[in-house]
Amino acid sequence: MTEEWILSGKEPGVKYRVQIFIPDHPPQSEEGYPVIFMMDGNYYFGLGADVVRNQSHNMLKTGVDPTIVVGISLDAEESVIRERRFYDFTPPASDYKYPDRMKWNTTGKHGGAEIFLDWLIDELQPKILENYQVQHDKQCLYGHSLSGLFTLYSMFKRPYAFQCYLAISPSIWWNEKHIYSFLNEAKDSKLFIGVGEKEGFMVEDAMALYHRLPSAMDEKTSFYVADDENHASVVPATLSRAFRYFFN
Repeated sequence: MTEEWILSGKEPGVKYRVQIFIPDHPPQSEEGYPVIFMMDGNYYFGLGADVVRNQSHNMLKTGVDPTIVVGISLDAEESVIRERRFYDFTPPASDYKYPDRMKWNTTGKHGGAEIFLDWLIDELQPKILENYQVQHDKQCLYGHSLSGLFTLYSMFKRPYAFQCYLAISPSIWWNEKHIYSFLNEAKDSKLFIGVGEKEGFMVEDAMALYHRLPSAMDEKTSFYVADDENHASVVPATLSRAFRYFFN
């Protein structure tokens, strides 16, 4: 079963479309279902829900439990969503520098990740907890590309808001790798970093960040390079593996 909400954001006139997949199988825990919050829900909610729907029917073999999947995206036209991603998913900074490949591209305003994170944790997450039978200590945050960067930022800034962070092809390059400035705030969070073999410098960026993480995260971090996958194909190619890492 799938439900949908339209919720107001922290800023005037901003609304988010929230899609919720509820499994038809009972939860494995008496407390309720695990929850996976998926950023860029307009792109990836259907894929995430399908992984859970199809694989949780044979959970002993697939390692995927019945799980509530929450897809989140701006409630707006596609062009507005694409531009807004550069605001919602990028960390605040005193100034911003762009690589040469972006000189032609306007991204609108940026640096709103803290505002979006406040909304996600203070407003959406409690609303899910209130309306569905869920495990409070079994929740996961998923993001790809810019939202993968947001997933890393969330892990550094609010390490205990979620019990697992899945960052696929994170845009570590953003603002001259500004995400490194938050490394000293890292705790012992559970993290999966996935990237496609064909993603060029993003593979190197992801591997370098992986090796820079504090030693306390060594046993709780997985780094995976998907053979022959690019920036778009890496999402369906890694979803099952990433989800299994959350459940294990």
